[in-house]
Amino acid sequence: MIRLKIPEPVWITTDSDLRAACQQWSQEPYLALDTEFMRTSTFYPQAGLVQVAGREGCFLIDPLLITDWSPLAELLTHPLVVKVFHACAEDLEVCRCLTGVMPAPLADTQLAAALAGLGGSMGFQRVVNEVLEINLPKEETRSDWLQRPLRDEQISYAVADVHYLYRLYPKLMSLLKQQGRQHWLSEECERLLVLSEQADQHNAYYRRIKLAWKLRPQELLLLQQLSLWRERQARERNVPRGKVVDDNTLWNIARFKAANNDQLARAALHGSAIRNDGKEIIAVVNQVLALDKKLWPKMLDRPLSPHAGQWFKVLRDAVASKAEALQIPPELLANKKALEALLRSGYPKGPYRLPDLLRGWRQVEIGNYLLQLLQELQQQPVLRNSADD
Repeated sequence: MIRLKIPEPVWITTDSDLRAACQQWSQEPYLALDTEFMRTSTFYPQAGLVQVAGREGCFLIDPLLITDWSPLAELLTHPLVVKVFHACAEDLEVCRCLTGVMPAPLADTQLAAALAGLGGSMGFQRVVNEVLEINLPKEETRSDWLQRPLRDEQISYAVADVHYLYRLYPKLMSLLKQQGRQHWLSEECERLLVLSEQADQHNAYYRRIKLAWKLRPQELLLLQQLSLWRERQARERNVPRGKVVDDNTLWNIARFKAANNDQLARAALHGSAIRNDGKEIIAVVNQVLALDKKLWPKMLDRPLSPHAGQWFKVLRDAVASKAEALQIPPELLANKKALEALLRSGYPKGPYRLPDLLRGWRQVEIGNYLLQLLQELQQQPVLRNSADD
């Protein structure tokens, strides 16, 4: 492999270094950023390195030595400096853990590549190869970033990420400008930030548990409160949720209202968990069972009926056809969640309302057409099972 010409990085290892660097970076129109972290057995990501590239070169921030992150927090929210990442979901979480803020304005080059018609969910190395015609190594992807000192190969890998990300961004923006899609990227990145904030609202996590829709209202309230208890425990202990109680066991406890140790065991809670957490779990169950039914939530949406599923397929096919014409991935134009929300907003008799996921640029490209398509479907005489109503 041809040796890459990667610049020597400037290390930032003190609070004063970071303060001075952030003051310098605040004059930049955009910065390329990346993070390296470990998360094998913890709830929160453990930052091992923060990389930054700008006009003055590449910089490596050592999070094991920095104690005052307020200058970086100010930079990350500076309204005139675009923060550029690639596939930023986990990086956003690292930034929030370190600084307490989310980077904005934001640009994600994985999204930019997809919107420009280069392909969906492209890894960084692939986008760099496609746009800059440079082959980047992948060997250090699973390195231990908490070790010190870092190996030369790790440092080169980390620097290369932001060095080429800095060069990649204007190329992708140029492609989007030629296609009139720059505002698409802006909207998508704003939506990313909203979704990232919502993901931290752990009172709604229970909705993501498989088969939660099967639970009756009181059981659903129990699942919600058990999920909240687990979330607090996972954060306090800094362990993954499943290390406290896995989703399936949580569902079993809620479904069968397990209120003693024997019932917890039948719900598949491990013996060690019963010994350590059984009393608290039982207390949660008993508290919920004592609540007035006025506090019970509504049942979650059931899966689409067969007839509604046929309509869903028509919508999905329309999205696929339009996405092919736009040369973007169908799931980026309108994903399953968006189509289901649209269908549920008025099925079977209408009127239908576009969900937020189908507004903005999507409303112009596909949303209004889907509304028209649903009106046409309503006019078609079909035999429906009573379960569809």
